[in-house]
Amino acid sequence: MKTNLSKWSLSILGALALAGPAQAADDLLAYGSRQPTKVTIEGTSTIHDWKVIGNIVIGSFDVEPAFQSDKSLKSAASLQGKGKCPRVQISIPVRSLHSTVAIGADTMDAIMQEAMRMTNSPRIIYKLTEMTVNGAVPEAGTPVKFDTKGELAVSGVTNKIDMQVTMVRLDNDQLKFTGSKVLKMTDFKIQPPSPKLSGGMIKTGDEVTVSFEWLVGLKKPEK
Repeated sequence: MKTNLSKWSLSILGALALAGPAQAADDLLAYGSRQPTKVTIEGTSTIHDWKVIGNIVIGSFDVEPAFQSDKSLKSAASLQGKGKCPRVQISIPVRSLHSTVAIGADTMDAIMQEAMRMTNSPRIIYKLTEMTVNGAVPEAGTPVKFDTKGELAVSGVTNKIDMQVTMVRLDNDQLKFTGSKVLKMTDFKIQPPSPKLSGGMIKTGDEVTVSFEWLVGLKKPEK
């Protein structure tokens, strides 16, 4: 069940690097996904805790120019709850998520993919609906905490979620977003796996913790 992930990842990232001008159609600054990026899903079972890691996040962050020109973000209406929120759409291929167990990783991946109904819903999709600054912004403009709301689609089921996100400004017009959220599989109509393996039946806990580190960079203008 292994996929040549490195070649696949490079082709996706290459397409992202070539996509779009530095300004979105309605004069928004356009940021696109960069590497390194990391998505981690952690949970429990009757035999041991488990972890799944992915390194592909396909997405964009489009925001008003004041986001860059005013590091205090006071004049960025979209982040002060006074205007239309930034556009954020993220896609994570389920196949890019892999178990960290030393033995039997392929089996664990197959069990996860079946539970998440990957054949019919091959991607995890997130769309931002609200993003506001939480607390004072440092004079340097970084780091900044945001309260966010969005819609998360997993296994064909969409739920509204709220989450606190931290943003750090980096060199070369890059931004790093981090956040974490506890979710329940059953809220997305995913039955916690109970596979029968050689050691007997394993029961998986319903709650999982999803965390991410998402790096984006300002898209360069087309020449």
